[in-house]
Amino acid sequence: MKTVKLYDENSHLFEFSAVVTECEKCDKGYKITLDKTAFFPEGGGQSSDRGTIDNVSVFDVKIKDGIIYHYADTFIAAGKTVNCSLDKNRRFYFMQNHSGEHIVSGIVNKLYGFENVGFHLGDDFVTLDFNGILDRNQLDEIEYIANEKIWQNVKFKAYYPTKEELSKLEYRSKKELEGDIRIVEIENTDICACCAPHVNSACEIGVIKLLDTQKMRGGTRIFMKCGNFALNDYRQKYESIYGISCLLSAKQNETLSAVETLNLKCDNLSAENAALKSELVDFIVKETDSNDKAVFCDMLDIKQLQALADGLHKTYGGIRAAFAKKQDVYAFAICGEEPELSVFFDELKRTLNIRGGGRDGIRQGSIAETKESILKGFKE
Repeated sequence: MKTVKLYDENSHLFEFSAVVTECEKCDKGYKITLDKTAFFPEGGGQSSDRGTIDNVSVFDVKIKDGIIYHYADTFIAAGKTVNCSLDKNRRFYFMQNHSGEHIVSGIVNKLYGFENVGFHLGDDFVTLDFNGILDRNQLDEIEYIANEKIWQNVKFKAYYPTKEELSKLEYRSKKELEGDIRIVEIENTDICACCAPHVNSACEIGVIKLLDTQKMRGGTRIFMKCGNFALNDYRQKYESIYGISCLLSAKQNETLSAVETLNLKCDNLSAENAALKSELVDFIVKETDSNDKAVFCDMLDIKQLQALADGLHKTYGGIRAAFAKKQDVYAFAICGEEPELSVFFDELKRTLNIRGGGRDGIRQGSIAETKESILKGFKE
């Protein structure tokens, strides 16, 4: 027997009583069916409701052949009348975002003729996939019109039209549907087939924010947050901007300019640092004793170590190495003529804990040894 869907009748019903018709052991714990339920199952791109049945936690809800299954960890006997409670905030936040998606999809369809071909509503984010390309300027226009609908407090209506009524309706749908089709109609905005609970009027959504886009199979994926999701997103970003503005001693609306200035300074310093290290490499080459096969300078990175080893080899001949301590290991570069270098490096790997390799007269990598062990390995 199919489960009566209370959420179809009242999307704001968060507590109700029902009779357990079956409780069956399954891989997830127990699969409970009720004669009627306000729990919305996973479907249409939306995750399921959460809540309790007689204080037993419901962690998932699914539907198959019109029967809604509530998954829990505890057995509840069939025939028992139970008190059920939804996670009210989760349900409401999902309604805010799913209803916001309908507004945005309706606007995109009317303005550009694109269809919504994908939708996902997770625990704190929403994605919408359209079969056409949308740029940032178009996104801003869509977002403004969508929020205008909230300011106008347009009304939502969910209903099951008769076959005759349905045949006269122009409505959006992601796929071909059979059986009774539930329509969600938004005043002067959109008409779409949908099985999910929605708000009664747009003011409940609060705000619609289109965050970002990415190209998706010749179309566009929009990342969106509405209502509480959008509020939390704003709070997190405000805290970040506030922290950045304090660190940069800049006004919040000037942080971008301040960061760009800081990046320019960092680029200049990096260039100066690289030039100084290049001079340091030349200085070390000139001041190194010709008998020193291995030189240590922790200030250098791998590219500069390569330059140093190469400079030592070209100046003094033979196999020459440069090392820099990086945390618990030594980065290294070794230069020499082939095949002598290849033979030497193979012997060194048998002596020391080395990771690395190379070719054409240079080897590089890291050695997990002490400075003393490295010098001893070179002497041997």
